[in-house]
Amino acid sequence: MKTTLKIEGMMCEGCVAKVCEGLQAVDKVIGVKVDLKAGKAVVEHDGASDQALISAVVDAGFRASVKRGLFS
Repeated sequence: MKTTLKIEGMMCEGCVAKVCEGLQAVDKVIGVKVDLKAGKAVVEHDGASDQALISAVVDAGFRASVKRGLFS
């Protein structure tokens, strides 16, 4: 499965690293790709909950929400 998260507050590659590290620590996450410019992360996982993904980003110090729709 893939989930796209909108992430607010990232300013640099250090922020990207914090988000990646947090998301990769979530159980069932397989891979993470964070786009600083677009302010989003695409998370490939095997059934991780949306809340677990959002919590990981919040714990890293940023705001997050799940992007819904065909063009997420």
